[in-house]
Amino acid sequence: MNRKIIILLSLVSSSLIFAQSIEGTITDQENKPAAETEVLITKDNLKFSAITDEKGMFKIPLKENGNYVFEIIKDGIKTNSEKIAVKGAVKKDVQFGEAPPTVQKVEGVTITAKKKLFERKVDRLVFNVENSVASQGIDAIEALSKTPMVKTSDDAISIAGKSNVAVMINDRLLNLNGQELINYLKTLRSDDILKIEVITTPPAKYDAEGKSGLINIILKKNANLGWNGSIQTSGNYFWGKPTVSTRSGATFNYQGEKLSLSTNLSAGDNYWQYDTYNYLKGTTNTSYWNRDSDNLNNYKYKSGNIKAEYKINDKNLAGINYNYSHSNPLEKGESTSARFNEEGLLNILSNFRNRNSRDVHNATAFYEAKLDSAGGKLNLTANMMINNSNARNFSNTITSETIATLANPISKYRIYSGQADMEKTFAKIKTESGLKYTRIKNDSEFNFFNIENDQYVLNPGRTNTFFYNEENYAAYVSTNFKINDKWDAKAGLRYEYTTLEGVSMNDNTSAKIKYGKFFPTAYISYKPNENHAFSLNYSRRISRPYFGNLNPFKFYTSEYEYSTGNPYLLPSFSDNFEFGYVLNNNLNITLYYNYNKDNWDRIQMVGDQTRYSIVKNFYNEDQAGINVSYNYNKLKWLESTLFVNGYYTKSKSYDPAILPAPAGYSANINLDNNFFLNKEKTVTLMLGLWGSLPNRNGNTYYYTNASLYTGLKLSLMDKKLLVNLYLNDILNTNREKGIEYYPTYTIDYQYKGITRNVHLSLTYKFGNNSVKGATKQVKFEESNRAGGNGN
Repeated sequence: MNRKIIILLSLVSSSLIFAQSIEGTITDQENKPAAETEVLITKDNLKFSAITDEKGMFKIPLKENGNYVFEIIKDGIKTNSEKIAVKGAVKKDVQFGEAPPTVQKVEGVTITAKKKLFERKVDRLVFNVENSVASQGIDAIEALSKTPMVKTSDDAISIAGKSNVAVMINDRLLNLNGQELINYLKTLRSDDILKIEVITTPPAKYDAEGKSGLINIILKKNANLGWNGSIQTSGNYFWGKPTVSTRSGATFNYQGEKLSLSTNLSAGDNYWQYDTYNYLKGTTNTSYWNRDSDNLNNYKYKSGNIKAEYKINDKNLAGINYNYSHSNPLEKGESTSARFNEEGLLNILSNFRNRNSRDVHNATAFYEAKLDSAGGKLNLTANMMINNSNARNFSNTITSETIATLANPISKYRIYSGQADMEKTFAKIKTESGLKYTRIKNDSEFNFFNIENDQYVLNPGRTNTFFYNEENYAAYVSTNFKINDKWDAKAGLRYEYTTLEGVSMNDNTSAKIKYGKFFPTAYISYKPNENHAFSLNYSRRISRPYFGNLNPFKFYTSEYEYSTGNPYLLPSFSDNFEFGYVLNNNLNITLYYNYNKDNWDRIQMVGDQTRYSIVKNFYNEDQAGINVSYNYNKLKWLESTLFVNGYYTKSKSYDPAILPAPAGYSANINLDNNFFLNKEKTVTLMLGLWGSLPNRNGNTYYYTNASLYTGLKLSLMDKKLLVNLYLNDILNTNREKGIEYYPTYTIDYQYKGITRNVHLSLTYKFGNNSVKGATKQVKFEESNRAGGNGN
C-alpha cells in the first residue's frame, strides 16, 4: 500500500516538475506521417528525445523553460535543426527534409515550419511559389515569369536568355512542346504549385538533351478527398486589327481513397500578325537582294488531357496520361523583293496561303513501387507520341509572268520510349540508376505541283520523300551524399548511344550516323549557416537537331527563294560550369562559363538566281557571365523581383562561307513589381519591364530590345473568381532586329509582331479547392525535338 502511494506521489511531482513540453507531428516531404523518426531536444549538457509513432506524433517533457536546439533525425541523417525558445507547453508541427526555419520565440503557441522564398539546393535553385503573394491567383506561365532566371513569351520559355528549355511536372518531363506546351501550362493554377525548380545543370538522371537546362514544377500534394473544377476564358485585343485572340478551357480534379483523376479541355483561336524586312547587301560589289513581307497566322486548336492514378496499396502506384490536340492553323502573307546583280534589277512579288491540319496523340503509362522505408523506389515508364500532319500550301510568284504552285507536305512521325529508374539509399548515400530505350521514326512526303490552267501538274524535280529512323540507348548512375551538416555532394555519369539514318528518295541519298557519348555531372554545395549557401556545378549536354532541319526537301516561298534541311546535320555539345551563392535565401548570384562545340543554326545563302536558307554546323562558342536575382518583400504593400544577367560571348566559325559575329559583352534585365492596394492583397497593381542589350550568337548580332507592361489582378469571391487585366508592350518597342555576317555580304533583318495588346482573363473555381487530382507526369524528352518540324 505504501509503495502505491509513493508511486502516485512521484507521478504527481513529475507532472509539476515537467510543466514544460514540446509535442507535435512530423511529416515527410509528401506530407505523410513520418513514423519511427527521432526528435532530439538539447540544452547545454541536457538531452531529451522521443521517437514518433505510426501517426508521426511525439511528445517530450522538459525540466525547465529556456533556449533549446530542436533536431529531427531520420535514418541516422539530421534533416532539420533549429533554435527555439520554450516557455510552457509548445505544439510544433514540422515537415522534415526542407530548409530549417528561422529562430522563433514561442509561449504555448503552435509553430509550423515555413520555407524561404528562394533556396539553393546542391543541383538547382528553388523558388517556393506558395510563399510569394504576387504569384498567387495566376497561371503557371505567369508564375514562371516571376521565377529567377526564367523568361516567358507567347511561344517560348528561356533560362538566362537561352531557349530550348524542357519543362517537367513533379520531376517528370511533359510530352508537349511549342504552343501546345504554353497552352497546357496556362491551364495550371499557381495556387496548386508548391515550388518551381530551375536546373541549369541537370543531373545524370535526366536526358542529356538541351543546353539550357530544365524547369521542374512541383505541385502541392493532395491530402483531401473530393473534387473541384474551374473554367477559364481569356482574350487579347490588338490595336487596329480586325480580330482578337481567345482561349477557353475547363478543368476537373477528383481525389478518392485509391483513385485520382484530372482532366482538362481547351480551345483557342490565336491571331498573330507580323512584318519583316530582310536586306542583303554585297560588301565586295553593288549587288543587293531586299525583301519586305507582311504575314498573318491564325492558329485554331482544340485539346484535351486526362490523367489517372490508382493507389494499389501503400507501396504501389500505377497511372496513365493521355493528351490529344487538333490544330488547323492558317498562314498567309505577301512579300516584295528587289534583286540586283550583274544581270540587272528584278522585282519579285510573291504571296502564299498555307492551311495545315495536325493531330497529335501523346500516351504514357507508369508504375511506381516503393522498395523500402529508406526511400527506395522503382519506376517503370512507357511513352508514345503520334503526329499526323497534312498541309496545302498555295503560292504565286509574279515577275513578268505569274507562276502558281501547290505544295503538299505530309508528315507522320512516331516516338516510342521505355525506361526503368531505381532509387536506393545505402547508409548516408542515395543512389539513382536507370536504363532507357527510344525509337524515333519520321516519314515525310513533299509533293510539289505547278498550277497550269487550273490543273495540278506534279513537278518531280521538287517532289521528295524522306525517311528518318533514330534509336537511342541510355544508361546512368548517380550518387547523392551528405558529407556533414554543411557539405553536400552529388555526382553522376550518363552514357547515350545513338544510331540514325536519313534517306532522301528524290536524289537517292542517305546519311548514316552512329555515336556514343558520356555525359558526366558533378555538384558540391556548402552551407555554413542559414544566411549563406555556396555551390559548384558541372555538366555536359547535347543538342540534337529537330526533325524538320534534317529533311533535305526544298520548301519554295517563291520561284527564287526557298528553305531546306540538312540530313548531315550533327548534334552539338556543351560543357557547363557554375558557381552559385545565395544570401538570406533572397539574393542569388551565379557565375557561369559554357563552351559549346559544333553549334548549328539556320543561315542564308545566295547564288546567281536563287536565295535559300539551310541549317549547318559551323561554329564553336565560349560564353562567360554572371546572373543576379533578388526578391524584395520587406514592405507589406510591395513585392519586387529583379533579375540581371551580364555575359561575354565569343564565337569562332570553321566554315569559310560564314563569318562569326564580333565578340562582346551583353546583358538582360527583368524587373517585376507588385503593389498591393488593400490589406487582404486581393487587389494588385503590376508594373514591370524587361530588356536586353546588344548581343551575339553564331554569325548574328542582335540589337537592343525592351518592353514595358502594367496590369491589375483581382481575387474575388473568397479567391474563387480571379481576374487579370494586362497591357503588354505599352511603348510598342518589342521587336527582334539584327545583322548576319558573311564574307561577301551582310543581311540586316527585323521581325515585328503585334506585341502591344490588352489581355483579359477570367477564372472561376468551384468545389473543394484543396483537391489536386492526379499530378504525376513522366519523362518524354524526345517529344521536344519534334517542335522544329513545322508540319
